[in-house]
Amino acid sequence: MADQQSNVNARSLGLELQRLRKERNIMAEDVADALGVSPSTFSRMENGTRVLTSEEVASICTVLRVKGVQRAELIDLARRQSGSGFMESHTTDEQSRSYLNFESTATKITNFELALVPGLAQTAEYAHAILSALRVGDSDENIEAWVGQRMSRQAILTRKLSPAFHWILTEEALRRPVGGPRVLARQIRHLVDLTENPNVSLNVVAAKVAAHPGLMGQFVVMEFASDPTIVFVEDRTTGIFLDDEAKVAPYMLTVEKLTDIALDERASKRLMQSIVRDVERE
Repeated sequence: MADQQSNVNARSLGLELQRLRKERNIMAEDVADALGVSPSTFSRMENGTRVLTSEEVASICTVLRVKGVQRAELIDLARRQSGSGFMESHTTDEQSRSYLNFESTATKITNFELALVPGLAQTAEYAHAILSALRVGDSDENIEAWVGQRMSRQAILTRKLSPAFHWILTEEALRRPVGGPRVLARQIRHLVDLTENPNVSLNVVAAKVAAHPGLMGQFVVMEFASDPTIVFVEDRTTGIFLDDEAKVAPYMLTVEKLTDIALDERASKRLMQSIVRDVERE
């Protein structure tokens, strides 16, 4: 089968198969041998530059001992690889696996948040307050699991070869008293501390900016060393991954415009420190 043009769906599928293989400590060469393909061909399968058929995915699942619902979901993903972009439903108590795989391989991640602090920058108590409010119908046990997962994801901030992070958020988000004044004050101090990391930059859109292109909602832009940029947009039940250049371009322009109208990094830090003082006086 000739190689086909890569798309975000093929990349997501390949990364998940690679994660499962590594989780089981199976060498790529062994899987390639079992499939009867060359190691270079199997490498292209895992990095998404070789679009997999549902039959090939079924064979890989057999080699990796992936069964049941997980196997069925991977085969279904292979059947939906036409076109650019894809939508993924949130049906479990786990962060989107596709999102986590892309996040772990990105070289730069830009996150605009309209109403909240970015998840990777949240303290545990702030995250608990937010998730308790947003995840309507979830049990306390599920909320704790979500908080734990969010905290474990933050290891990416300081890992070796960590992505560059650019966070853009609004002053209104920083002043929203999530969890109460003490929780909010500790959260903002944590944000200030994170900006000391060389791979983290942060810009705040001041409250005096009444209208700006971010008012349409939050989004994440993930850039990669050699693969096309992906934009992730999420609502309550689904996440949309976009990789078509024409659809990604407006988000890149939005990042540019927001950065231009936001405070620079030094002024953003001063504003955050000022908000902490305001909150502590309450």
